[in-house]
Amino acid sequence: MPPPRHDGPGTACTMIHSTPPHRRLRLPLRQRGQAMIFGIFVLLGAAVATFYLFNTGQMTAEKTKLVNTADAVAYSAGVMHARALNFDAYTNRALVANEATIAQMVSISSWLEYSEEHVERVPPMMCYPGSYTPIPVWLGTLRYAPLCYILSSGAGGAVVEVADGIFNSEGVGGGAATVFLAELAKTELKLMQATVAAGMVFARDSVMREVANVNYHDNGNVSVDTVPLKDNWISFDGGSFISKRTDNERTRMKDVILDVVGRDRFVTTRSWTDDSQWPCLIAPIGEARRTGGTQLNGFDSWEARDDASYRVRQMRWRGLSFRCRTTATYALGSGHLKTSSTPGTAWYYSGVPNFYELSDAALGYSIESGGPRLQFSIRLTRANGETRTSGNASGIKPTGRLERFDSAAASGVLAAVATSEVYFDHRQEDETEELGSLFNPYWQVHLISNPAAVTAAALALQGATP
Repeated sequence: MPPPRHDGPGTACTMIHSTPPHRRLRLPLRQRGQAMIFGIFVLLGAAVATFYLFNTGQMTAEKTKLVNTADAVAYSAGVMHARALNFDAYTNRALVANEATIAQMVSISSWLEYSEEHVERVPPMMCYPGSYTPIPVWLGTLRYAPLCYILSSGAGGAVVEVADGIFNSEGVGGGAATVFLAELAKTELKLMQATVAAGMVFARDSVMREVANVNYHDNGNVSVDTVPLKDNWISFDGGSFISKRTDNERTRMKDVILDVVGRDRFVTTRSWTDDSQWPCLIAPIGEARRTGGTQLNGFDSWEARDDASYRVRQMRWRGLSFRCRTTATYALGSGHLKTSSTPGTAWYYSGVPNFYELSDAALGYSIESGGPRLQFSIRLTRANGETRTSGNASGIKPTGRLERFDSAAASGVLAAVATSEVYFDHRQEDETEELGSLFNPYWQVHLISNPAAVTAAALALQGATP
């Protein structure tokens, strides 16, 4: 190292160090263009994520809408099933009411015929005590005596004449006309039941497609399978859910008719007896006997009979026997009316009507098993090209390799399945559950989870596996 240099007195001395070139610090060269490659990868990942999230959101919305539409379609079909069953129940009840009306008309006409004969056979004033009368009602017949007075009076005769003009047993009065109208109503009701049964499947398909199209109005197309995955309306335990009952299968209708008619005591039995209040040993006794009633003969005719008689009994010897014997009998009147099976004649009756009821298989279910239930499963599909995803109906389109991230569905379609169930729900006055039938309109509908067999069938149709 060279010695320091002095420039002179009072001058500071400065030391200068020099570093050899081979020992100087080398700074790195400036990097240019390398971050662009990393940025491209970041942008590509962001685009993929964007398209993925977009398609996932769109597919989720599409699936939700399709599922909701399937629920609406299945529920609409279930509502139709419930309404059809309730319609059959209402019409069956109307048929029963018609039968009750016919039974009442036949009963009234027979009773009026008997009453008219009574008026004719027992002239006025012949029932009063103390008068000369072949009918000694004074013999303690407390129930028959007032009736005899009424029917034998002028007022009784007038009432019978007016009533007979309305309910004439010869078929020229209102009774026969009422039966004629009841037969017309019966024909109409049976025709309506048959129409509903025949057109149910076609009407149901039309309603399902209409509901599906309304849900996708201005939003592309959706398809409803022609063949449901499960349809208890036409296939229930080897048969249909309901069946038409004819011939001897009308027993259930007949039993219901007889149960309803039996609540009217005037129709079923018009019989009574009225005896004297003392023993025959003391004095003669009177016995008034009134028999009457209406019955349904098989499935083919209503028949009513009314008869009344009065007997006088006294103690008499016959041989070595001394006992109470009939000494006089008086026929008070009789009436009889039977409907005709010949069309076009008065009092024509076509018989117990054909009707629709649950099938034997459906009626075989018990309350403990939940009763008969009608399930219906339907599948809806929507073509993949109809979905509003980036690769389909949406205006957002990927290009290049991003097309690989388009959404896709099995077999090229989205599918949704829904199941409705119709059940009978009615609790009687004694809080017991009533078993379902087509005589009470308490059928209701709700949506249920798809049965396992239905889900498996839907997956098979789409070529997918669980």
